Amino acid sequence: MTGGAAAGTNLSGPISGGRRLPVRRRNLTVTAHSRSPFTRRPGTCFGTTPNRPRRRPASPPTDPDRALALAFTSSAPASAATGAKVAAGRSRRLPWPHRAVLAGLTIGAALIAGSDPSVENETAPEQLSPAAGAAVAVGEHAPLRRETWVTPPVHAASVHGSAICNLPSGDLLAVWYGGTREGAADVALYTSRLAAGRREWSQPTMVVDRAVAATELDRAVKKVGNAVVFPDRNGLVWMVYVSVSMGGWSGSSLNVKISRDEGRTWSESRRLTLNPFLNLSTLVRNKPILAADGRIGLPVYHELAFKFPQMLWLTPGPDGSVKEYRVRNLPDKNGLIQPSIVPLDGDRVLMVLRDRSPERRMRAAYSEDNGWTWSEPVPTSLPNPDSAVDGLRLRDGRILIVYNHAASGRENLRLAMSADAGRTWRPGPLIEAAVSKEYSYPFLVEGADGRIHLTYTWERKRIKHVEFNLAWLDRGPVGREAVAQ
Repeated sequence: MTGGAAAGTNLSGPISGGRRLPVRRRNLTVTAHSRSPFTRRPGTCFGTTPNRPRRRPASPPTDPDRALALAFTSSAPASAATGAKVAAGRSRRLPWPHRAVLAGLTIGAALIAGSDPSVENETAPEQLSPAAGAAVAVGEHAPLRRETWVTPPVHAASVHGSAICNLPSGDLLAVWYGGTREGAADVALYTSRLAAGRREWSQPTMVVDRAVAATELDRAVKKVGNAVVFPDRNGLVWMVYVSVSMGGWSGSSLNVKISRDEGRTWSESRRLTLNPFLNLSTLVRNKPILAADGRIGLPVYHELAFKFPQMLWLTPGPDGSVKEYRVRNLPDKNGLIQPSIVPLDGDRVLMVLRDRSPERRMRAAYSEDNGWTWSEPVPTSLPNPDSAVDGLRLRDGRILIVYNHAASGRENLRLAMSADAGRTWRPGPLIEAAVSKEYSYPFLVEGADGRIHLTYTWERKRIKHVEFNLAWLDRGPVGREAVAQ
């Protein structure tokens, strides 16, 4: 678990479904479950005997639910309540065929209500999140899943590579790139904001394109690409983005912009000098971890000649400058890029990686010293069609990842969960799927309220935002058996 290092200084409502109410046996009444198959019809009495003159009883069961209870209990041994004669001295007992039919319907209704997983006793606690270790009262957290669009219908011909972050104010900030196609000269980086308590994202704001980057960096810029945004411990918001001066993505450099007003305005771009060899081929995709001493651990990757993951450790100054940096290489493993890091307990960190090798399996590596050194990445049980993945540690301790569940293609986007730090995975809900479409480059964050926010590329046409909570996650189509790693 050792890695190489390079060092230097900077040169620049209640749960859906009803509730079961108690039977009032003294008055022989029962309130049907709100999901009962019986439909109440005004003026209809299930206890009426056909072709028989009706005598008005002293206490007529005008409510069909009460009539249903009377019919169901009429076959029981007589008691002071059930065996009492009605006004004309005639028993209210129905002929046995009617009693049998009504009893069968009542039993069936009870079975249907009992089989509905959303039906719970009104006072019993419910374990919405089995791994959380604490019961949650019914109605405290109803399942929630909400979809919105980050980008408007008319924005750019192609959009891709979204990332989001929580801001100190409680707002969400998103960044992505858009243009005629990936890598085109007209591609620009855009941001949008989702204000706390709102459901609509703000109109996109262009932050930097190749012309702006060239002016600010005082160098030629051919195109811009992936970006991430995140706040540091001083309340400054960072944007780290990729620019290319020559060649393809393997000729990339990283640049930093700083915002002091939560992404409304930005400083000029500054280039990070991380590589003594022309300072080329460092790219970024996923969110960082913040060390207790204020350092920023940003997962990056290298693509020139060999493709491998790295950890970039930055020591920020109070003004957003970079006082010091360290680049740590993972054990040599060609073909693995775009690392996503998930803090575990203590100093342990999990890394999941995109696999460009023929094996096409999501890889995982572990660190026992807060991301400074790493184990050799090993294949997991989950497929990876050479596509980006992202992970998140939930507040109940489980690990949530989002990925394309296929050996090839990006036609479906799915969640998976692990309760043992990524050693085994349990399939989770399907987010999106369509033949010959693309749903890719997902990004996860957890809000202050515990809700999870996911953005991803939707068919290269728009950026989609899905918000959900643990109640929805646990009620989704989760596989019964863990997937062995």
